[in-house]
Amino acid sequence: MTDTIGLIVEIATSLFDSILFVYFIIRYNHVTFKTSKLTIPAILLLFGITLIGDFLLPDYYPVISIVLFLIATAFSLWISKKHKFRAIMAACIYEVTFVLLSSFLYMGLSMIIKDFEVLMLGSTGVSRFIYIFLHKIALFSILQFILHVFKSEEAMNIWNGILTFFLSLATMFGLGAALYIAVLPEATNFQTHILVIVLAFILTNVFLYILLYQIQKLQKSRYELKLLEEKMAFEKARHNDASAVWENVRKVQHDMKQHLTVMSGYLEQDESEACKTYIQSLLPQVDQMGKLIRSDNTILDYLINSKLCALKNTRVIISGSIGDLSDIRDADLACLMGNILDNAIEAVGQVEEKRIELLFSKQNSNRIIICKNTVKKSVLENNKELRTTKKSGDSHGWGHQIVEKIVSDYHGMIDYFEEFGMFGVQIILPGPVNLDN
Repeated sequence: MTDTIGLIVEIATSLFDSILFVYFIIRYNHVTFKTSKLTIPAILLLFGITLIGDFLLPDYYPVISIVLFLIATAFSLWISKKHKFRAIMAACIYEVTFVLLSSFLYMGLSMIIKDFEVLMLGSTGVSRFIYIFLHKIALFSILQFILHVFKSEEAMNIWNGILTFFLSLATMFGLGAALYIAVLPEATNFQTHILVIVLAFILTNVFLYILLYQIQKLQKSRYELKLLEEKMAFEKARHNDASAVWENVRKVQHDMKQHLTVMSGYLEQDESEACKTYIQSLLPQVDQMGKLIRSDNTILDYLINSKLCALKNTRVIISGSIGDLSDIRDADLACLMGNILDNAIEAVGQVEEKRIELLFSKQNSNRIIICKNTVKKSVLENNKELRTTKKSGDSHGWGHQIVEKIVSDYHGMIDYFEEFGMFGVQIILPGPVNLDN
């Protein structure tokens, strides 16, 4: 290998490290590359400082590492303004993973390969390049494993992450064997063959990763398609409910004309007592219409009024301040609250003491929604994953998944709990985020 090729590989390695650093920070903070205008400048800055440390100031490697860590931490804090601890953790996890992997890999290979340190120091041979490839594949695989297993809430992503890691692990063992063979004295005449084998290992690993990535995208598309179908079914049900409400309004309007005609007749005949008696007889019918709530959000007003006010023998308690929900799409808000209310209504239909509580509150810029309902028996004790208990599981039980997906889309948090014979769900939605920064 010529010095020119070695220099190109070293520069490419530094660029790869910089891109991987920024990639991990962005994925760990649950944002996209389009979220921040500083993504490309951050990569270039990390890359430039890395080159300075590698070629101009090699004796100041610890200082360069600290500077790189501080720049990456600042970038992480910039793109994750509401989760400072998570932003700092992203940079720390990458740095610790990089250092530990480098140390363990170097020590492990030093124990197996004689004079390994001499072979790596300033070498531009095949063994040096195999080590670089081995280190980068191992680093990428471990970071992907962390992102999929520890930062994902979907079982599909977790299993894909585990499968990807083990495929990369097999590649790492293959590269390790190739490295061991490459340093043998009798392998001097087979350096080109070894390099071809190494490139085949790498290309196979890249191909398998792309294949798994496409499979994951397909699975995600099928999952989102199922959610869209459920949303459409919900919208259809909401349309039917709205039609029923309108028909009821027309009926009330018609009945009101009849009542006013009767009361007008009593008053014309000076039968005030009969008129009062007639009015008293209408009051229970008015009470049965329920107590309507009015807020600045028409979606919430419609859902709560149409679903809860029609319940019979059910105590409904609504309290708190709703807060600004203007950043949430109407369709998402309707699916979110509609599924929560539907689950609560279905649950109280199976118990004698029917009670539903809705609490809205604000803490700083966070919007908090809590819905509680009485249950016949513990839900979390017997069904921790909140899977449907209905026989037709293919068409039911998606309510919780739809709610969790919407909450995740708005970078919120959801928690299920039980207290005093009631099942509850608490949703925390952060305030509107300015994506222009």
